[in-house]
Amino acid sequence: MDSFTTFFPGYSTGEDAYHEINAVCSPYGSKAVVIGGKTAMEKTKKYLLDATKDSDVTITDFLWYQGEAAFEYADNLMANPTVKEADMIFCVGGGKAIDLGKLVADRLNKPYFTFPTIASTCAAISALGIYYHTNHVFRDFFRVKRPPVHVFISTRVIAEAPEVYLWAGIGDGMSKEAEVEFSARGKEAELTLSDAAGVAMSRCCTAPFLTYGVQAMKDVKENKPSKAIEAVAMNIIVNTGMVSNMVNSAKYNTNLAHALFNSFTMLHQIEARHLHGEVVAYGTLVLLTLDKQYDKLDAFYKFYKEMKLPTKLADIEVTVEELDPVLDEAVKKYDLDYIPYPITQETIKAAILELEEYNVKNS
Repeated sequence: MDSFTTFFPGYSTGEDAYHEINAVCSPYGSKAVVIGGKTAMEKTKKYLLDATKDSDVTITDFLWYQGEAAFEYADNLMANPTVKEADMIFCVGGGKAIDLGKLVADRLNKPYFTFPTIASTCAAISALGIYYHTNHVFRDFFRVKRPPVHVFISTRVIAEAPEVYLWAGIGDGMSKEAEVEFSARGKEAELTLSDAAGVAMSRCCTAPFLTYGVQAMKDVKENKPSKAIEAVAMNIIVNTGMVSNMVNSAKYNTNLAHALFNSFTMLHQIEARHLHGEVVAYGTLVLLTLDKQYDKLDAFYKFYKEMKLPTKLADIEVTVEELDPVLDEAVKKYDLDYIPYPITQETIKAAILELEEYNVKNS
C-alpha cells in the first residue's frame, strides 16, 4: 500500500485572535512578511502591528499579491529579497490573496499562517488553491504540500468586511455536503480513513448556515461581531476547509457546482460582476435538481430566497443561449471525474431548464 501523510492546521478565533501570534508563530522564527490584498492589508495592518508590537515576531514588509492568484505573480514575489529572507509568510486577505501566498510559501518551503479578512471561502485553512491566468480566467487547481500551520480568524475583522463576502461564503459553503456526498456515493469501499472522515464531516456543513445564516447577515450589516458571525465564519473557513484537507481533492472535494462555476468564468459578466460563492450556490441547486434530491432542493431554495442567493440563470445574468459552450467545458472538468452515474451536457442542461421551471412554479 502507498504511504501518505496528513497535516492538520490549528486555528484561533475571536475578536482578538491576532494576539495569539507570538505564542503560535515565534517557534518558527522572528521575521514574517505579509502577502495580501491592498484593502485587506490596509484594514488589518494596525491590528497586526499592535499584536506583534511586543512580540518576538517582526513584520518586515507588507506586499501586494498583484491582484490575481496567478503562477506568474507567485514567481514575482518569490524573487523579492524580503520574501526570500523571511522566516515565515503571513497570508492576509480573501481567497485569491491567500491562495497566492500559500503557493509562494510552498515553493520556498516556508511555514505560512493565514489571516482571512473575509469569510468567503475555505482557502484560509485548506491546502487546495484555485489558480487563474493573469486575465482572470480559471487555470487550474493545485494542492500545496501542507495546509497553513495556523489560521487566525478575527471576528472583528470579519464583521468589518463588506457583507457581500460573508453572503458569498455562505453560498460557497452550501455546496460542500452536496458535492462531497455525491462524489463519494458508491465509493465507500475505496475511501481511506481520511476520506471517510472528510465525507462524514461534510454532513456538518449545512446546518450551521441554515441556523445562523440569516442572523449573521443582519449582524455583519451592522459590523457587529456576534455568535452568529462566528458560527458562520467558522463553518465557512474551518468546517468546509477541513473537509477539503481530509478528502482526496482530485476525487471527492468538488463536483458539478464547481465545474459549472469554473466554466461560467468564460462569460464576461460572471468574472466582472459575480462572486465565486454566488455562482457555486446556483450550481448546487443544479446538482440537487439533476440528482432529484427534491427535499433538499426545497430546503435550499427556501433558504436561498431568505438570503437572496441566486436560484435561476437570470440571477447570474446568464441566458439559455449562452449555455452550450459553458456546458461543453463543464463536462471536461476534473470535478466530474468521480460521479455515481454519467453526466453529460444534455443532462446538465435538462437540470438547468427544470430548475428554471421550478423557479416559475415557486415564485
